[in-house]
Amino acid sequence: MFNKYSLDVSKIFKWAEEEMFNLHHPYVGTEHLLLSLLNHDVKIKKLCSKYNLTYDNFKKELLSVVGSATKKSSYILYTPLLKRVINLAIEDCEEKKEKISTIHLFRALIEEGEGIAIRLLYGMNINIDKLYDELNSTNKELNQKLEIINIGKNLNDLVDMQDLVIGRDKEINLIIETLIRKNKNNPLLVGDAGVGKTAIVEELVRRIKSKNVPINLQNKKIIMLEMGSLVAGTKYRGEFEEKLTKIIKELENNPEIILFIDEIHSMVNAGGAEGAINASDILKPYLARGKIKVIGATTTLEYNKFILKDKALNRRFELIKVAEPSLTETENILKKIKESFEKHYNMKISGKNISDIVKYADKYMLDRKNPDKSIDILDSVCAMKEVNENSKIKIHELEKEKLDIIKQKEIMVQKNDFVKALEMHNKEKDLENIIKKEYSKNMKITEKDIVTLISRKCNIPIITNFKQKYRELKKYLNKELIGQNEAIEKIIDNMLNHNSEKPLSLLFTGSTGVGKTEMVKKISKYLNIPLLRLDMSEYNQDITINRLIGSSAGYVGYDDGAIFDKIKMEPFSCILLDELEKASPSVINLFLQILDEGYVTNSKGEKINFKNTFIFATSNVKGIKKIGFMNSKSNYNNDFSKEFIARFSDIIEFNDINEDMINSYIIKQNIQDKELLKNFDFNKNGFRGLDNFIKKELNNKKNNKLQV
Repeated sequence: MFNKYSLDVSKIFKWAEEEMFNLHHPYVGTEHLLLSLLNHDVKIKKLCSKYNLTYDNFKKELLSVVGSATKKSSYILYTPLLKRVINLAIEDCEEKKEKISTIHLFRALIEEGEGIAIRLLYGMNINIDKLYDELNSTNKELNQKLEIINIGKNLNDLVDMQDLVIGRDKEINLIIETLIRKNKNNPLLVGDAGVGKTAIVEELVRRIKSKNVPINLQNKKIIMLEMGSLVAGTKYRGEFEEKLTKIIKELENNPEIILFIDEIHSMVNAGGAEGAINASDILKPYLARGKIKVIGATTTLEYNKFILKDKALNRRFELIKVAEPSLTETENILKKIKESFEKHYNMKISGKNISDIVKYADKYMLDRKNPDKSIDILDSVCAMKEVNENSKIKIHELEKEKLDIIKQKEIMVQKNDFVKALEMHNKEKDLENIIKKEYSKNMKITEKDIVTLISRKCNIPIITNFKQKYRELKKYLNKELIGQNEAIEKIIDNMLNHNSEKPLSLLFTGSTGVGKTEMVKKISKYLNIPLLRLDMSEYNQDITINRLIGSSAGYVGYDDGAIFDKIKMEPFSCILLDELEKASPSVINLFLQILDEGYVTNSKGEKINFKNTFIFATSNVKGIKKIGFMNSKSNYNNDFSKEFIARFSDIIEFNDINEDMINSYIIKQNIQDKELLKNFDFNKNGFRGLDNFIKKELNNKKNNKLQV
């Protein structure tokens, strides 16, 4: 009967019918409508309570005057007077082009001036005229376009009821508990960017719309306010304060509105020019009294930087920490939402695809948090697949061919050649069937697609089979470097057995010029990994640690970039610590933490992860030193501490250069004259000076021939 009304108005009529049944009355009249309004409508209940008109008082008066029957009615009948009240409310709404609401029903009931409800109100000595005047003024205020509606977004209208938020029941329940508290009823969501703070608030809106919240929160509206919209248009001093104060008054007069401020840290300085107060200073007194309800959301970094320092503002909020979901929870989230992506892209997404996306996102996208980064990968890989899919190109060509056939068919009809027109029509139908089949084909995502996308996003080489790649690297190194087969064997073994939770760290020791640095360069080149070379002789003072992680706050260069910022941009890198023994103890201790934990925190409090890096350190310390006529193993503690040495995955000693290596090098360089190197001291210079020596000797011989 009441399908044309809103859900709230329809419920009021339904509850009025229940009141009629409970009282055993034979009809539904104005008195039952008023009972329903007083029991279920928050605005009317609040307004009438000022005049001592409550549900209990009115029901008591109704029973004392009218009473109740013994037999329960089995039919629902509306009195003519109640029908007239409803029609009056509808006419009033049509004139003002408004949507019918409970306020319109209550006003129409009073304007009618007749019926049992009005007589009972007179009997209760209710000042109906004064109540009617206040009702009109309240309705006028409600009908006005609120400032907060103008500059904010009503999430109740914008939120998609089909979306799901998985595994956040604890946080949502904490928000609900905070909002229904008497004091300190302002929840503040704090968590890293991408963990789903805004999504939690949107899920709260869905619960409010579906009435899956306590009665105190039902019929609430959550308005999202952006500080940029609040500041916009305030050119002169005082305009911002006036605008914000007006919004606060609107919130006080409309308790059904809950304010949601995303990036709430921005209000600490919003509007605060020199000598003026900012938004947080204006809000503090109202937040303390509990007259308005505000939900805030910010990241941990901004919370510590702005809100935590303002103790007065911080204590007015109830802190709710939002942690990053686990990998299993992230997989469950993606499995729940994948259906919407499958429909959007006409693509099949398997459970293995979800597992691969979460695995690769966790391993390589270290600067972002789940579930945001995994959802981003899922969306991006679907988009990439659609762009590169050949079937889309084929469909486009078929559509073009279909248009040409339709044009030819129209020409044949104009020429009255219906035989050919029929032939063209049949071709058109055949093409339509082919196009439908192409559209019905579900594209499938492969692991290669995911790896390709991760490679593009994270700037890492595409290596699907690392073990095979490392075995090929072994052959390459043996070919390029002479006489270091044992060292190469150990390097490859460490790569194959590497624990991915920590960076692979190897210390190369040996005499100068044996190929330690060249080994790292060859590895970087073959694996196509960026190389970050740090000459540790440049870091021989404690203060040089600032070049790696940045200067402390308050010092010159605090906002400048640090060397380790490159690792954030290229997390899959080779780091070469050349001549490690020359570094200062402070720098050594910094790398001790990196080798042990796999990450370091820079001067700005940002976490830089080295989990996917290869750290190679070189040192001229030799494993065996000659003392007199005896060989004795050297003690590495003379140059490095025991705990630092223990942090390396392995220590690899390079062989000294001998004559066999030199002869192999000569053969490799196609040099026929072996006498050329008889004056070269390879023990002192190593391979590093060999090329220059050969070049110098060849030039000397050439000059001697010219002189002769």
